[in-house]
Amino acid sequence: MSAAHGRPTRFRLGTTSFIWPDRMAPNVRRLGPLVDDVELLLFSVDEDLPDAAEVAELAALARAHALSFSVHTPLDASLASEDEARRRLGVDKVRRAIEWGRPLAPSGYPVHVYLGDGEHDPAPPRDLDAWRARATRSLEALLAQTSVAPRALCVECLDYDFALVAPVVRALGLSMALDVGHLMRDGHGLVAALDAWLPLARLIQLHGTRPDGRDHVSLTHAPRAEVAALLRVLDERGWDGVLTLEVFGERDLMESLALVRELRGG
Repeated sequence: MSAAHGRPTRFRLGTTSFIWPDRMAPNVRRLGPLVDDVELLLFSVDEDLPDAAEVAELAALARAHALSFSVHTPLDASLASEDEARRRLGVDKVRRAIEWGRPLAPSGYPVHVYLGDGEHDPAPPRDLDAWRARATRSLEALLAQTSVAPRALCVECLDYDFALVAPVVRALGLSMALDVGHLMRDGHGLVAALDAWLPLARLIQLHGTRPDGRDHVSLTHAPRAEVAALLRVLDERGWDGVLTLEVFGERDLMESLALVRELRGG
């Protein structure tokens, strides 16, 4: 965690805005003394978008607790869809999320670029060049329509090789949201992934996976040695982004915070 919370380091430690079943603001109020950053979850912009009064409350809480925010953009936005209407609708959904978050000056906006129209697509598109071109058009449109800094758009590492989309990310000067929880879940080498992608990563998402396959749970369900290696690498390399404990429950969060403190010696 940052020096603001008594543990000097360059990266900020955060979690999600849905630890307790309540609105964003009450979650952030309870999280303020515990973390440095909160990932505000806008998984949909068509339902329950917090209003201006709640945004003002979030801004006040950020000032009171020296918090920063990231804003996770909608999961149903298909930015590289072969269906042009669906692709344009996805751009509009992400645009709305970015505009909603603008008053909170987020450190980053995680965005999903699916191989098809959702997660867990079985194989890459047949025409990768066309897929990259569609993703590029969508991401360029977001940059043009919102004037968001390119580095603030963080394309998330999903369940396919990030090398497929990395040329788009690099060409547009974007960042990466590196989901190491998914890498550990899928048996990928963590240190090798950090060597490859840490320079692009503005956000890192960390969580465990239960034996039944459910992810985004306590770090007690993650390989302890790999979590320790991650923290060591971030400290040794002076990484200054946000490490998000991407979990969705009080027990999962408290167990994860305790493990991070233990592994970092304080």
